[in-house]
Amino acid sequence: MKDSDLMVTADEIYNLTTKLLAEGKPQFAVAAALTMIGLQIYKTSLSKEDYHKMVDSISETRDQVLSLHELNPSNSLESFH
Repeated sequence: MKDSDLMVTADEIYNLTTKLLAEGKPQFAVAAALTMIGLQIYKTSLSKEDYHKMVDSISETRDQVLSLHELNPSNSLESFH
C-alpha cells in the first residue's frame, strides 16, 4: 500500500464521517461502526498473531490519536450537536 492510497482513503472516510455527523447520526454510533468495521477487516485480512499485534499496536498508540478538533478546528464535534 502506498502512502498516497492511505491518504486518499482516509480523506474519503473522514468526509463520509463528517457527513454522517452533520446529518445528526449519533457520534458514538459512528465511532463504534468505524471501529468495528476496521477491526473486522484486520481480523479477516491478517493471521491471528498479526491481528493481535495490530490490536495491541492500536492500544499502545492511544495517546497519539488526535481529536477531530485537533485535526481540523472548523470540524469539531461541537459543530455536529
